[in-house]
Amino acid sequence: MEPDRGGPLDARRAWVRKREGFVAALVTVIAATALAAVVNRSEGGATPAATAAAVGRVAGPAPAPTTPVTQAPAPPPVETSSSSTTTTTAAAPPPPAPRIAAAAVPASPPVPLTLATALQQALGGQSGCLLVEDDGAVIVDHESTSPFVPASTQKLLVAAAALSRLGPQFRFETKVVAARPPQDGSLGDAWLVGSGDPYLATPDYAAYLAAKPRTADLPTTPMAALADELVSRGVRAIPGGLHPDESRYEPQRSVPTWKPSYVSEAEVGSLGALTVNEGLASWGPSQAVSPDPAVDAATALGHLLSDRGVAIPAPAATGPAPRDGVLIAAVQSAPLSQIVAGMLRSSDNYVAEMLVKELDHQYGGPGLTVGGTARVLEEDGRLGLPLDGVHLNDGSGLDTGNRATCRALLGAQMLSRLAPFSALDSGLAIAGHTGTLVHRFVGTPADTRLAAKTGWINGAAAMVGRIAGPPGRRFALVVNGNFGWPTAQAIEDRVVALLTSGLPPS
Repeated sequence: MEPDRGGPLDARRAWVRKREGFVAALVTVIAATALAAVVNRSEGGATPAATAAAVGRVAGPAPAPTTPVTQAPAPPPVETSSSSTTTTTAAAPPPPAPRIAAAAVPASPPVPLTLATALQQALGGQSGCLLVEDDGAVIVDHESTSPFVPASTQKLLVAAAALSRLGPQFRFETKVVAARPPQDGSLGDAWLVGSGDPYLATPDYAAYLAAKPRTADLPTTPMAALADELVSRGVRAIPGGLHPDESRYEPQRSVPTWKPSYVSEAEVGSLGALTVNEGLASWGPSQAVSPDPAVDAATALGHLLSDRGVAIPAPAATGPAPRDGVLIAAVQSAPLSQIVAGMLRSSDNYVAEMLVKELDHQYGGPGLTVGGTARVLEEDGRLGLPLDGVHLNDGSGLDTGNRATCRALLGAQMLSRLAPFSALDSGLAIAGHTGTLVHRFVGTPADTRLAAKTGWINGAAAMVGRIAGPPGRRFALVVNGNFGWPTAQAIEDRVVALLTSGLPPS
């Protein structure tokens, strides 16, 4: 028999301390398991190693045992009492103590990360809207009916209205008109009559655009064709010079609500019914707007004629051509569908502003921006686009007073499923290949698969387009806030990466 080591009371106290230790250990395990589940949910599913780390953070490192622990020792006898007798009984032994090692704690099943949840996080807390549809079914809708500054994505609204009102085969025509046909090679005087062609270009400007990846495929209208036709008609001299005729639109060189820097930094050239080289007096590193685009156009044609041996003085006074004048030469633009596609792909601000003016003219107006933007909304309304909250101050999207919704923008782009509006899809820039996306998403899953109309001004980034499927995924994204281009690009990169990731929608 073992010697007495303190009697029954001390033995009971020792057993209580052991039981308290066992309970504490069990509580530690339960708390660690709960924390691991929380971590698992918040971090998109934890690995067993992450779960073990979570246990370690709660329980701390377990001390190295000197001997293996396989079962708790039996407790000493516990006294129970009744009214008449006192008896001594042995308590039942407790169950085996669980192992405390982290590897023994089961990991919670991972919570799947859905596309909708991930896209919300990708916006980085910025204000904006996002609408995503798979084969026409909405899978993500975040503030899609709330208006935001759309930047250049609003060109989709302008393009839709222009295609609807003018038709995809509409062409601008620039003409040379004279009082009478040429006699003995002399034309007397003549009028260069503008029609609002935004892409009328001299050979050097056309070559400049063709050499830039973003604008390589713009459908410029060759002003040289006018000079060639005049020569082919036998014109060898125009003694009275060329009169610029820009009477189709009321002269308005820029949008009144624009920031002055848009003009001083030649963000958009000088507007008018008769312009050449997108209203620029010079381009490249020293780009500047033309102070008088109509006179510049007549001067440019005069130089082309001189190069062909036609004697011609400086441009004559500006004024309308005679109503009964004789058509001597004419050059037509590419079809409107190609012009619209080029505008969208390169995000050409000048073309958008000129289309707005032409829309006002087509409705009987004087060719002003304020009338043209009203006609855009009128025409888009006829097309069934949801226009609540939409407001346009210009055609290009440069004005910070513009407002559009993701639902309206995506609705405009989805008109491309109808034949007259196919340019709303063929005009989208292709990631890694054309237009505003020529240098973006190269070598990523979005390369070639992403086609979009992009938009950016300070504090407003936007993208509307499609992801090659299946499924046939289309989306509209607009983000507004106090941020610069690096932040805007990062948001777009995250959103596009998720749209091409294959995550389950919900």
